Amino acid sequence: MTSKEKMFAVMNGVEVTEFPVVIPYLGIFLRDHWEEVTDVPWWAVRAGDIEANLQVAKDMQEKLAIDWVPANGGYSREWREKHEIKLRGKQSFFDQTFLLKSLQPFIVNKETGQEWEIFKEPPGGNQIRVTTNRVHSIEDIDRMVGIYPMEDRIKDGSLDYAVAVIREFGDEYFIFSSIGAPFWGLHAYFGFYDMMTNLIERPEWVERLIEKITLASLETLKAYAQIGIDGVWVEDCYSSADLISLEHFRRFAAPYVKRQIELINELGMKSIYYFCGNVSDRLEDLVQMNPTCISLEESKKNFVIEIDEVDKILAGRSCLFGNVDAIGILQNGSREVMAVEIERQLEIGRRSSRFVMSLGSPVTPLTPTAKVREFVELTRER
Repeated sequence: MTSKEKMFAVMNGVEVTEFPVVIPYLGIFLRDHWEEVTDVPWWAVRAGDIEANLQVAKDMQEKLAIDWVPANGGYSREWREKHEIKLRGKQSFFDQTFLLKSLQPFIVNKETGQEWEIFKEPPGGNQIRVTTNRVHSIEDIDRMVGIYPMEDRIKDGSLDYAVAVIREFGDEYFIFSSIGAPFWGLHAYFGFYDMMTNLIERPEWVERLIEKITLASLETLKAYAQIGIDGVWVEDCYSSADLISLEHFRRFAAPYVKRQIELINELGMKSIYYFCGNVSDRLEDLVQMNPTCISLEESKKNFVIEIDEVDKILAGRSCLFGNVDAIGILQNGSREVMAVEIERQLEIGRRSSRFVMSLGSPVTPLTPTAKVREFVELTRER
């Protein structure tokens, strides 16, 4: 079976001889392991160059040999045509590698000459916290959140890279795009503190904003389906039991992400619902939304997520993604420890045949790419 066939088989509950294996948050992995993965300079992709981005995707697939490939949106075609990367700095003819590292890249607007420096993110990324509330009235919400029709999204070329990924990898691999759950999107407008207090103090603002965020996301999902995406990773943060009550979850979060999941399923794509945080009192709510797959974090942050118990609750109603500990097992565990945990989770997956081996969290900056490949190969050996 091809990687794509394996992914579709387990999502549909068809028994396979080898479970598929994937890595979540591939953008984070690539950011932290760029030089281990590819020879393409990090700055080469920052102006949206499709061929450069495709080469990076090919290099990453060669290094990891996983069963899916991400394909998300990017800059519009007009923006890409107007901008390019230029390098500034001292010239050197002694060492080409040193030359590339010593030059500073800029994005340049070819029409206006405007330019700005770009910088490589450090391992672990830049910590950007949204703390400022930008919403001070209902009118602010209506002004800030636009609904971009699906047809315009396709026409403007912002999905050209995703189309190129489908063309390059789509026959063999499961191609997925990502979207944020509507509740998570609130913090970009309210900031985290006001996002939480508004659930009590201004619920009508919350409902107005989250409705508009939802409608905008549904247009994006329609565009994904139109270009031929296989599945959508729906990431839901800030709505877990360690952050909001079950009552607030059921009022402000669940109904809106359910609409996303329902549309993904209706459009013939597979829905992969990744829920961050403590799920102890709301797992059944997640299952009732009928996602094709459910993916959860590993135990951490004073809460426990035991995948054996999760699988018993799911009872084959959704395909379960593994949640191997990205630090305790992948980063710090020996080959033997990793093999034992992989076998334990695969045995759980064999009960329903609806299982994809994965991690509960992103690969850490301290985990070598070779260790990730070992994780993949150990899974396939079982």
